[in-house]
Amino acid sequence: MRKFDLKAYNKNKKSNNNYCRYIKIDDNGTTIETYLIENKDSYQETVTYLNTPIKKRYMYDKSTLNVVKEVVSFYDCIIGFRREYDEDGTLITEINNDAPYKFSWQDLVQKMKKEYDIDLMDKLDQIKNDNSVSSVSRNPQVMQYNIRIPCKFIPHGIAEERFEIDATTGEIISHIKNKEKTYPNANRD
Repeated sequence: MRKFDLKAYNKNKKSNNNYCRYIKIDDNGTTIETYLIENKDSYQETVTYLNTPIKKRYMYDKSTLNVVKEVVSFYDCIIGFRREYDEDGTLITEINNDAPYKFSWQDLVQKMKKEYDIDLMDKLDQIKNDNSVSSVSRNPQVMQYNIRIPCKFIPHGIAEERFEIDATTGEIISHIKNKEKTYPNANRD
């Protein structure tokens, strides 16, 4: 069972603040930023895998330090399982946030890399290639993904490149693109 690391929180927080942040490298060599905050009845932990859009968020019971909620996000999309536990750490609820989407977020990552050479998983690559993704969201009411990429300033041009992709089939619904960019692999299998 996951527990809040009160020792790390107390070690890294400054003076009377109710939050702290620290960076470490895990056993796999991945750089991780951890942000901890103290609330009235709980602690929160946000773990960000640097250079990726993946974040894990946990909420802990303040008295037992046991995890009571956990979610994972990919940009603005809640992905994987959302879990809730009681104060003793017993699983109460588990919701698969990916279940409604036949075209998964992993499929979206592959499509954007293959067809548009936009690596949604590598933020450094996005900066190098002038494809810095500002947001990826998904809407279960209309079953689509929305991707936004700010463009360089172009007088009377488009402020951002936008993709709307069907979350069932993976087809492009609409693509408003920057005139300067070309995608030779777009719409090819």
